[in-house]
Amino acid sequence: MNGKHYYRILIFITFLYCQPKEEIEFELNSISGYVLESVNASPLIDIMIEVLSGNNMVKDSTFSDENGFYLMENVGYVWKPKIRFSHRDFQTHSEKLLPKYLDSLNNVLHDAILNSIPEENKIKPIVKSSRESRAESFFTKGNIFYKIKPFANTYKAEHIIIKSLSVIENQDNYITIKVNDIFYDPVVCYVPQMNKYENLTSIMEGYFEKPYFKKSKFPQFLPDSLLRNTMIYGSVIDSKTMTPIFGAEVRISKTSKRRITSNDGKFAFEIDQPGRYEIIVEAPIGSRLFQRGKTEILVKNSKGGWFKSNQYLTER
Repeated sequence: MNGKHYYRILIFITFLYCQPKEEIEFELNSISGYVLESVNASPLIDIMIEVLSGNNMVKDSTFSDENGFYLMENVGYVWKPKIRFSHRDFQTHSEKLLPKYLDSLNNVLHDAILNSIPEENKIKPIVKSSRESRAESFFTKGNIFYKIKPFANTYKAEHIIIKSLSVIENQDNYITIKVNDIFYDPVVCYVPQMNKYENLTSIMEGYFEKPYFKKSKFPQFLPDSLLRNTMIYGSVIDSKTMTPIFGAEVRISKTSKRRITSNDGKFAFEIDQPGRYEIIVEAPIGSRLFQRGKTEILVKNSKGGWFKSNQYLTER
């Protein structure tokens, strides 16, 4: 082989191995923007906006306001994220969110223009009211909320993981939340909002002139003393087969925290101090899988946090 061909091959190999690899997971602090109608650029209200992971699990969701504006804060780490805009009168629009869209604070500005569905193709009015949809948007499957109740001269709060959800409007036009087949009055529900847990009725008052729930006598924000310690949890998954990995070791760097994944690949850590936490994963002995890249989670509050961070291992 002469020198010219050798250097061509060397350059080609260097080019192959130096290509940037697709980001598997990255932190998304907030995402905001405007949703407009394609014909006259008028703002669209009550468009559902969802941030989804690569396997189509909803990470966060909200609705556009009367100005077409939407905002989701503290979204967290998302694997291959994408954003979806949907409404019964408009064509669903979705696209990938890439790391290059992030600013220096991990925020994304993302506007969307939607096309109207032809009148003859529109579905009949949905049964759910906008009140029900609004209330439902604050509850995401896999996330948590707190139920408050009086206790002696103070309060107690129960931490509830959301597995199933529906919102019902009764004959008196009051809203009831049904989570995991149990009914809850909105006045006792506290949901994540601006790094705190806020009473659902306090949030909903800003959307509707007429009250659709009883007046809450509880505090607007749940005191930190009633919150559980922050949790970092998730599953270790084979990125090719999308199956959970049993027996993987999961550690938090520079701490003594260590877990071995269960049969369903799950792990969880309780965090009692704010800070940056790097998750390190070692595949089971004998496996050819490894962790590519680095996952670092910023914990701003040691109370009430609920960070899901699935770890995807790839073949060497």
